[in-house]
Amino acid sequence: MEYLKSSQEATGFEYLEQTGSTNRDLLAKAEGLPEFYVLTTDFQTAGKGRMDRSWEALPGSSVMASVLLRPSFTESSGIGWLSLMTALAISQAIAELGPSPKIKWPNDVLVGDKKVSGILAEASADLSCLVVGFGINVNQTKAQLPVETATSLSIETGRSADRDQLLAAVIKNLKQLYLELTAASGDATISGLREAILKISATVGQPVSVEFPDGKKVFGKAQDIDAAGRLVLETSSETLTVSAGDVLHLRKA
Repeated sequence: MEYLKSSQEATGFEYLEQTGSTNRDLLAKAEGLPEFYVLTTDFQTAGKGRMDRSWEALPGSSVMASVLLRPSFTESSGIGWLSLMTALAISQAIAELGPSPKIKWPNDVLVGDKKVSGILAEASADLSCLVVGFGINVNQTKAQLPVETATSLSIETGRSADRDQLLAAVIKNLKQLYLELTAASGDATISGLREAILKISATVGQPVSVEFPDGKKVFGKAQDIDAAGRLVLETSSETLTVSAGDVLHLRKA
């Protein structure tokens, strides 16, 4: 597939018909590459999401890409916003097609209560750069999706979508948001990023359970996303700030 529009938005662009993982490939070749170099593929054999979950999709059905960033924020908290920033860029691109997406903390995009996109940011071993990888379900039917809690843009809009046009819009949005965050030295409040994400947060204000990487699970109400991009959770006994965890939205009684 040709990605003419996407390649024009990126500072460098590579398309692979098939690969193991766009994140892994881009990290391996990152030295000397400019920011906003983009690697995309039609099919990943070893794609990963958060908590080391696999990410698989039928060839040609999704947008799967990774973007190279070299952040040098004065405010180190800016790093904690990069996955959420990418979720916002994707949400903005999806909104142009009709749906009203929401962001589930820390790195998913929902339409209604179903996941349409996931993001995974990974740093290089020497911390000189990071890549933000993302997948967007575009043209799958309901039967082609792996779980009941997933959806695709074609299901939500009733029509197929141009993957090149969608990826180009995500890259354009991401560049603008990143430039604004960089101009604010990584301060997501000053840049307006925090406010924009809170406006379309599916998590803040909801009862949730959070499972931490060590397996511990807590229940409470998501109250806010703080200046560092952490979820502020109020439990029955304390207020926690969560930097990493698997969030499940619970039904309100």
